[in-house]
Amino acid sequence: MVRNLGLIITLAAVAIIALAPAALAGRKGFYVQDYTFKKPMNGYTGRQGNYWCDYVKLPNRKCDANGNNCRITSWTLRQTCY
Repeated sequence: MVRNLGLIITLAAVAIIALAPAALAGRKGFYVQDYTFKKPMNGYTGRQGNYWCDYVKLPNRKCDANGNNCRITSWTLRQTCY
């Protein structure tokens, strides 16, 4: 599970880096905001002014010293607009 989370975060970072030049070419900007909640929350997908926004829900896990017995302690909502 932890390895999958790392892969997901890596793929998200690559996608953000790939989209950044296109967003900057339009000169309207690009931004990412993270929000932390105790339960999974929905973000906004769609147009917001001149931006297109989307979101991803990421679980925050806490594991024991051996890296086993992981449990979700909170959720991060990552809102990306470009």
